[in-house]
Amino acid sequence: MLVDLQGAIDLHVHTHPCLFPRICDDYTAVQAAAGAGMGGMVLKCHHESTVSRAREVSRQVEGFQVFGGIVLNTYVGGINPAAVEAALKMGGKVVWMPTIDADYHARIHGSRGKYDVQEGGNTGGEEEIAGISIFDSENNLTGNTREVLKLVASYGAILGTCHLAPEEILALVQAARSEGVEKILITHPFFKVPKLSVAQLKELVALGATAEFGYCTVSPMWHYATIEEVFAAIKIIGVEHTVLISDAGQRHNPLPHESLRVFAQCLFEKGLTEEEIRQLVVKKPAELLGIEAR
Repeated sequence: MLVDLQGAIDLHVHTHPCLFPRICDDYTAVQAAAGAGMGGMVLKCHHESTVSRAREVSRQVEGFQVFGGIVLNTYVGGINPAAVEAALKMGGKVVWMPTIDADYHARIHGSRGKYDVQEGGNTGGEEEIAGISIFDSENNLTGNTREVLKLVASYGAILGTCHLAPEEILALVQAARSEGVEKILITHPFFKVPKLSVAQLKELVALGATAEFGYCTVSPMWHYATIEEVFAAIKIIGVEHTVLISDAGQRHNPLPHESLRVFAQCLFEKGLTEEEIRQLVVKKPAELLGIEAR
């Protein structure tokens, strides 16, 4: 059986314009996904809010829903409640914690603003490797982090944990739940950052978070995990606590819609059912976005 993407929603897509090289722009990604029968997409950029971009491209492709959000890197002032509030007021659906500017990302990759095979944005000098942390000098959550969590809760938005350290992610999820945040995505848990264990993931899911597994993690270029490892993790934490995303848009990966299809197809071949695939790419993403599943 060929996996059907009818109504699928990709919660994590990287497109041009971006300081990293990308395989396509917003319109190309959306048009291709709509042509494949998908129902929606969330645009993500490390360097700016995608809320306005999503609104504009939505008007160009009928019957396809495009959403945006904001990543809390230095380009928007870091963990900046004012930028978050503006993005949410204008219709943003996701607030992502720091990615390429996260302190943990900088430590693991040796610099901010780069991955193993690509570079984009400010990497800082050797004396400026440290990035953004959600902790203050006493390892407590910063006031701005707590303000952001309150905003996410009040707008019913999705919180993405992104490239924080495992101990930061646990503290963030605990604090988010105490602030009333109901939608939490553990961003690509098996990627090089944060590279969580299944035990850590189980603990986060038990707190009410959802695991977001992406094609980019298992892709030939980076291959930080195998399909077998992802399949096993989904079975352990439960399909109901999981979504599949492409996390694509890089030059070394297929277009986002095809990356998602291949990822879903591989997991189907390993033993997930058609209904489980639909739960992972249609029902759960729609539930998180607060829209009707097609």
